[in-house]
Amino acid sequence: MRKEDIEKTGDMSSLDEDDVMRIMKLRIVESYRWKLDIVKPISKELGISEDQLEEILIKRLDMASLEALHPRYESSKHYCIKEKLHSDLRLCWLSDVMNILSEEETEEIKNKIAAEILTKGKSYQEALENGRKDLLEYLMR
Repeated sequence: MRKEDIEKTGDMSSLDEDDVMRIMKLRIVESYRWKLDIVKPISKELGISEDQLEEILIKRLDMASLEALHPRYESSKHYCIKEKLHSDLRLCWLSDVMNILSEEETEEIKNKIAAEILTKGKSYQEALENGRKDLLEYLMR
């Protein structure tokens, strides 16, 4: 029985456990917040359709992992933005290789820029450009 048929009739009694589990997982990944926060951006990043990503998630994750993924995704945004900034601002060279910046200074710079993106709604590109200017001013002192 197809998911659409089950949703129309509400009858899940004729399904085996795997079918029921699949439907439960589909309900999670097809929810509005999942679509907006996870499915659309990640499928776009991978260059695949949303349906393909949903299939990957359903096949590879169990129910507990699916239910915990959205909060983990939300909490990882700050970390991921900071890692991207570390690379884009070449902080790996300035801090890790040349030792021009301390680890604490590097973290302070990344946290400031990440906060502009996450709390003030600046685009990544705009925050990155402003961060470059601030970094240069800081280094010129």
